[in-house]
Parts: sequence; C-alpha cells; structure tokens
Amino acid sequence: MTILLARDAVASGHLVYAWPFPIGEDCEVSCGADEQVVMSPAWTVGDRLGPGRHVWRSPDPMRPAGAFFVRTVPVEVTFDMTTRFVVPSTGQPVRLRAAGSLQVRCADPGLLIAQFVGLPFDTVNDGILRSVSRSVERMLARLLTRRVVMGASPGAVTEPGMLPGILEELVAYNPTAGAVFGIELIRMGHLVIAADDGSALFLAIPNLPGVCKPVDPDISLVETARGRPRTLPPEVVRSKKDTARHASVPPAGTPERQRSVSGEISVPSVAVSRAADEITQPGVAAPEPGSMQIGTPPPTPMPAAGSSPTVAPPAQGTIPGENPVEVARGSRVRVPGPNGLMQSATVRQLLQGYYELEVGSSGETIWVPQTGVVPE
Repeated sequence: MTILLARDAVASGHLVYAWPFPIGEDCEVSCGADEQVVMSPAWTVGDRLGPGRHVWRSPDPMRPAGAFFVRTVPVEVTFDMTTRFVVPSTGQPVRLRAAGSLQVRCADPGLLIAQFVGLPFDTVNDGILRSVSRSVERMLARLLTRRVVMGASPGAVTEPGMLPGILEELVAYNPTAGAVFGIELIRMGHLVIAADDGSALFLAIPNLPGVCKPVDPDISLVETARGRPRTLPPEVVRSKKDTARHASVPPAGTPERQRSVSGEISVPSVAVSRAADEITQPGVAAPEPGSMQIGTPPPTPMPAAGSSPTVAPPAQGTIPGENPVEVARGSRVRVPGPNGLMQSATVRQLLQGYYELEVGSSGETIWVPQTGVVPE
C-alpha cells in the first residue's frame, strides 16, 4: 500500500519537518508551495522534490529512507544573551543583556539536510534554530563588549541613539555565519539592550518606546538590512547609502575587545588586533571546517660545543627569576582552570602582557596574564 507523505499541521511553521514514520519501497509525496522535500534513501541526500504531488521510489529498497520537509520562506528566530566583563580603564563591572529576533531562510535544503541526515535527532528544527541563535549571541556579545570598552560606559550600547549603528554593524558581520550551513540572514527583526553592574540576581529587559519596534512588514523579505530602501524606519536600521557611521563605531580593522558569555570565566577585557582570518570581519568568508592550521613554535637553537648558553637579561621593572617567558602563537600551554586544576590551552596571541588562550576545541577564548601560563 502506497503511503502519502505530507507536512504535519502542527509543524506548519517549522523550518525543517522530518517525517517520523517508516517509508516503504515507494510512496506519494505532497509538497507545499513554500517548501522543498529532500528524500534521503539509505541515509544519503537524494531527490529534491518541489511543490506539488510526486510518486517517489527508493533506489535501495533494502535500506531505510527518510523525508525532510524544508521551508524556503523566511522564519523568525529569537535570541537572548547575557555577558559579563570589566571595563579596563575604569575597573567597572558590567553585565549586558540583549534580546531580539531575526529572520533567516534556508538557501540550500540539500546542504542543510546533509549535515545531520542519518543521525538520531528527535528535534531537528529546534536544533537548527538553536544553532542560529547561538551564532547571533556570540557575535552580539563580542560587538557590545567592544563598544562598551571603547566608550568606557554601558551607555555606549544602551542609549536609543546607538541602536541603528549596532544593527548596521551586526548585519555587516553576518551574525549567522557561525550557524549550520545552508542558512542565510534575511533581516533583523528587533533588538533591545539593558545593562547593570551584575549585583542584581536578574537583569530585566526594558520596554522602551522605539527600541523594541519591529521592522516594517511591508518591506520585501528578499533584501537584507544593508540594502533596504530609505522608507525603512530610521530607529531600526539605516540604508547603507545615507548612513554616516557613528563616531563610536570603528572602521574595519580596529582593535576589538574580548568578551565573555554567561557561564564563562570573567576576565578583564583588553584590546586585540583582528586577524586576517577573523570570521567576524566584514567581507571575509568563514574558513572551511578543518582548514585552520595551528602553527608550531620554531625550535630553539642549541649552543655551540664548549660555549655557555646566553641568558637574556630580565626586563625592566621585573624581579629576577620571575621574568615571564614569551610563548609563540599556536603553542600549547597549561593554565589554572575554574576548579583549580591545570588545563591545556592554545595560545592565539600575546598583547600588552596578556595571552589570548583557546581552551579545548570550543572556539571560546580567555585572557590570562603572561605570568599565569606554563608552557607544555
């Protein structure tokens, strides 16, 4: 008996709906006008079926098959992030919370499904949206931290007049670049930012007039925020043509500040230089997975036979015997963790007496004084 595959009405708004029942040797597929069905025989990406009714036969009936209904129209994704840090110039502790929404669209259903087909995922749609939210939160935390540190005050991000510049810069960095492949940003919905010193148990998001105002629903969804017509409300985002970058917004290539996301180690933020392979720099494509190579420090030359090794004099202002050793970029070091035990990390760079370290393979970095690391 031929079965009919169609999207469940409960999942009508889901970006991806995975058919939950077994599929036989052949079936009939009903595809909506705003979606595409990706068939996966033997846990591989197979036929892509467009709108209409189709009769599909599995090329390998002895193995199981699956079907994924992927929406090709924009869907809304919400985010809510909190970050804590200390302003280096004033020593003021700052806690920032930013919440909002954006619209994304699946640009390549086959590429999207190929990343998890065959894996035992029960909530595929929730996982994809969570990946997008996490990518936006990381980018936004980095951007807001840098602006507060440069302005030496949380008002650099909480004042309503700063919101258009923040949105413009966030879109320029493509905040969904760190999410799953096949997803593209359509436009930002709304964004609201609050700040305090972290002493309160909970940081509430204010409902200020004009701050949480969503974008105009009449705007075409096929245009991004940097290419919208001038009829867009100025309190949301400004057109690239008539926008004058605010004085507090640095051009590309200016130093950024390290941020810390909620739950991570809070350390003083210091300036770092944006590397050429930094994925948050406008116009630079994200590197392919596995393409980033970790450099190794050059070998130390051995002294000639019969000669004594040369010892560098201690730096001015340091105590003999406590002069820190400079570790090359890409080297492995050991650093005390939050539980008091030593953990392994990779040196990304040394700046003003602080090492930027990547702990494990999480991609998150922390700043540690030069005297606080031990070379492996």
